[in-house]
Amino acid sequence: MANTKQTIFINAPLEKVFYYTINPENWAHFYNNLASPKKIDGNGELGTVVEADYAIMGMHFLETIQVTECEITGSTAKWTGMLSGSFNAKHSSYYEAKDSGTELTFEIESYIPDDLFGKITDQLIYERLGRISAAHTLKNIKVICESSE
Repeated sequence: MANTKQTIFINAPLEKVFYYTINPENWAHFYNNLASPKKIDGNGELGTVVEADYAIMGMHFLETIQVTECEITGSTAKWTGMLSGSFNAKHSSYYEAKDSGTELTFEIESYIPDDLFGKITDQLIYERLGRISAAHTLKNIKVICESSE
């Protein structure tokens, strides 16, 4: 298993960041290597299911993302999606209102496949790719949420 955890401060209210990022219509705008969804059933809330292509190392994989947690309670929020398909992962986003903005933390647990793709990568490469992808994704969210009205 490969894990990554990264945090960024976004100068925008928690509600704005949360509702923007849970909406599957927006995911291709900020998630690194995720294509526009092929199928969406839901609005990002608990039970939402999305099918989309994900690219990694020049290969494209059809993934299904199922939202398993989605809650906002005052100054904090949490969203979790389970990815399944060619590779499996658990992605949790934690939001905390802080200093007139939002601290957003991504925690991603990736399960390295045993197939050919898994054989040509190792855990260190997989973790490095995950860290780079998460960093780009968080920066994209920051730019979008800080610049939009």
